[in-house]
Amino acid sequence: MRERPPLVTVAVPNYRHARYLKERLESIAQQRFTDFEVLLLDDASPDESLEILREFAAGRPGWSVHPNAQNSGSPFAQWNKAAALARGTYLWIAESDDVADPLLLETLVGLMESDPNLAIAYAQSMLIDEDSTTLHTFDVHYRYVFGTEAARWEQGYRNDGLDEVRRFMLLHNVVPNASGALLRLSTFREAGGADPSWRLNGDWMTYLKMLELGGIAFTPKVLNYFRLHPHTARQKANETGEVYRELLALVDYIAAHHRPEPARLRRAYRNVAAWWTHSLYRQNWDSAQRAANLRINATLLRRFVRLHPLVLLHIPYEGVVRLAVRTLEFLGLKEPLRRGLHRAFPRHFMPRAT
Repeated sequence: MRERPPLVTVAVPNYRHARYLKERLESIAQQRFTDFEVLLLDDASPDESLEILREFAAGRPGWSVHPNAQNSGSPFAQWNKAAALARGTYLWIAESDDVADPLLLETLVGLMESDPNLAIAYAQSMLIDEDSTTLHTFDVHYRYVFGTEAARWEQGYRNDGLDEVRRFMLLHNVVPNASGALLRLSTFREAGGADPSWRLNGDWMTYLKMLELGGIAFTPKVLNYFRLHPHTARQKANETGEVYRELLALVDYIAAHHRPEPARLRRAYRNVAAWWTHSLYRQNWDSAQRAANLRINATLLRRFVRLHPLVLLHIPYEGVVRLAVRTLEFLGLKEPLRRGLHRAFPRHFMPRAT
C-alpha cells in the first residue's frame, strides 16, 4: 500500500551554523504535532554541520539529509530545493540558527487547516542572542514601523492577502523570520517559488507573491525564537548598498501592481531612504569593495533624491549620530542610554540594535 504523505514538510536550510544546530534540531524533534517529514539541507558548510545533521537524522524515520557539493550562494535556492523535495501540504522553513516552541506546528497547522484560502500563517517571534538569552518580541519593531496600527499584532488577525500587501507589506515585511511561518506548499509553487538572485529580501518578495494568491493569519503567541548573531545573512548583506536596491524594487512592484494609497506609498519610500542613510556608516568601505559600493550607492542617491529630497539632510545627520554613538560606546554609556530612551519613547528607540 502506498505510504500517505505527511501533512507538513520541515526544511532546515543550513550554512555554517554548527554551533546552533543541536538546539534547532531538538526543537523540531520536540514538536507536539508529529505528522511531518524533515529535510536537512546543508549548503557545503566548511564547519562540522554536515556531521551533526547526519548524526541527528540517523535512526529517525522521515528525517533525511540533502547536502550540496558546492555552495549555492543563495538561501533562496535552498528554499526551492526544499519545495521540490517536499511531500507535505505545508512547508515550514526552519532556519538552522533559530529555535521553536513545542506548540509552533500544532498552532500554525490549526490555523491553516481552519481556512483553505490561507497562504501563510505565522506566530509572534522572540529575539534571542547567541547564547539563547531572550531579548524582546518583534512587537517592538511593529510599533516602531506601524505606530498605532501595530495593535493588530497584539490581538492576532486574519486578512485578505491583497489588502495585506497594499497596506502592510508595502511598509515592512510583516513575517520577520521564516522560522515563525507555515506556508501552503501549493501556493508557494504557484507563486513561482523564491527568486535565488535576491540577496536578503527574497523572503519578502516570496510572501508578497503568495499573498496575491491567498490570505494570511497571525497568532500573538510567542512560538518562534529568532536568533541574532554577527554571522547572519542580514549582517553580511548589509555590508553594501545592494539590499536597498531590493527594497526599492519591492516598493516599486507594489506601486505598479497594487496601487496603494499615495500617502502610504510616500511613507514607504521615505522608510527605505531612511534605512539606507543609516546603513551608509555601517557598510564595508574597504578598498576591495569601495569602487563597486560607491557605484551602487551613487545610483541609490540619485533615486532617493527624486523620491525624498530631504535625504540630503539625513546623510550628515546620520554621520553626527554615528559619531555620538561611538563616543557613548567608548564611555560605556550606549546601552544604558538606549534602554532608557526605549522606555521613554518606545516608538522611536529600539531596546537593542538589531
